[in-house]
Amino acid sequence: MNLPISSQERMLSALGRASAYPHATGMPTRISTHVSDVFLAGDFAYKVKKPVNLGFLDFTTVASRKQACEDEVRLNRRLAPDVYLGVVPVFESDGNYFVGLETDAGNAHARDYAVKMIRLPQDGMLDRIAGLGGLDPESMRDIARQLSRFHSLAERGHDIDRYGDAGLIASHVRQNFAQIEPFIGRSITRTQLDALRNQAEEFMGRSRPVFSGRIAAGRIVDGHGDLHLKNMCYHRGKVVIFDCIEFSQEYRAGDTIGDIAFLTMDLEALSLPQLANCFLNEYLQQTDDYTGLSVLDFYQSYRACVRGKVISFLLDGGNARSQPDAAADATRYFRLAVDFGAVRRGGLIITSGPAASGKSTIAHQTAGAIGGIVVRSDAVRRHLAGLEPGQHAPRLFGQGIYGNELTEKTYHALLDRARAIVSSGRWAILDATFLSRARRRHAAMLARSLGTAFGVIYCSAPIPELSRRLEQRSYDGRDISDATQAVLSRQLQDIEVPGNDEAPVFFWTGTEDPVPWIRQLRTYE
Repeated sequence: MNLPISSQERMLSALGRASAYPHATGMPTRISTHVSDVFLAGDFAYKVKKPVNLGFLDFTTVASRKQACEDEVRLNRRLAPDVYLGVVPVFESDGNYFVGLETDAGNAHARDYAVKMIRLPQDGMLDRIAGLGGLDPESMRDIARQLSRFHSLAERGHDIDRYGDAGLIASHVRQNFAQIEPFIGRSITRTQLDALRNQAEEFMGRSRPVFSGRIAAGRIVDGHGDLHLKNMCYHRGKVVIFDCIEFSQEYRAGDTIGDIAFLTMDLEALSLPQLANCFLNEYLQQTDDYTGLSVLDFYQSYRACVRGKVISFLLDGGNARSQPDAAADATRYFRLAVDFGAVRRGGLIITSGPAASGKSTIAHQTAGAIGGIVVRSDAVRRHLAGLEPGQHAPRLFGQGIYGNELTEKTYHALLDRARAIVSSGRWAILDATFLSRARRRHAAMLARSLGTAFGVIYCSAPIPELSRRLEQRSYDGRDISDATQAVLSRQLQDIEVPGNDEAPVFFWTGTEDPVPWIRQLRTYE
């Protein structure tokens, strides 16, 4: 049954009154978007679809709006099961409209439908927190862990794989550029658009095997599709990720890296590159998907172009006073898109030192300073053993997952991941003991084969301090390392301290500033 626009307006007006709801509420607040009207009513939020046809979605019938509501609840419960409560009907009686209960959703007399949600706090929205400088690294790691689990469980298969097809991706990119064309001279220059086109066409032309490899690796999933800070909220002690694209699987599904590229791009646009780096490092550690870096810049550039285009639409109509701000925002995103497509050269840094000497601490400090990617041997070893990244295993020197065979595989895997990282134009920082000259020599040989800079960070501390840290680490239970006092004793016997005849070495005891050394090392880029 079609709902005439006049009836739609009467219904929306009625939902703006407290009497329309089956629970206590003050005066509801209405928030309107281009496809929905959201009513904040007491502890809940109700989202009503607008009866619009935008080509990529058609909500012009009650049946289509009900289906969209059901899809929204089903899909968003994957990440926010406690937020999406269900679909509720909207009834009409004597010209008055009121909201029913979830149990009434099948009632044939319903005039429309709404998604019922827990009302999320506006001051908890991450875009607002970011604007106040309140985002922190642990929130980024939390989001990364949530998304890694989400992507691991997301729907896959032949029907989903087609959304990772190079031809389909190319058509989306080219269509986006065509839609940006009318804004030349207003929010983007001809030079910028030509540069973006050339970058994208060059990448897509040489990367068909890369896209095919992503499909073969099972990295194409029915994802979220709209992962930016406005769709994340700090609620009840954790970050809630909500509001995925429900109306089109084509816009929602794709490469997992393309999914997270929206968030990394968003953080970069807000001048929060270290938080973007923190999130990316945690996501890659959880998923072991370092080869995905080969497509990250491409997807980040695409996401930035889409954001710039959407903001540019505000230049046609709307509030004239807001148009200069919209033009400036869109221009900023287009500049960012060009930056993502620029050619970069990476490098390779390895850590060396015994357990608890601070290798992970300095590795992540270094990554934050240069936008590098840390690969931790403890995490790689667990991936190879079929364990979760944070899952502990008994550590007996030379036994179990620490046996010689798996140890050799771990170091080979570290170098494989370093190759993928450096090839993407980034710095790889391998967080491992690298106790012997032989192991460090293999890393140096990789750097030479890639024609890139190489350095070693050697970490040390007094033996009593190392023992104290191990005891504290065991007590806390938060670190993924399984090193014991016996392991430390054996390492101290076997270690070969690196020298500058091997590579530029930075000796770190926990207080030295590595930035000047890193700056000098980067002159080899």
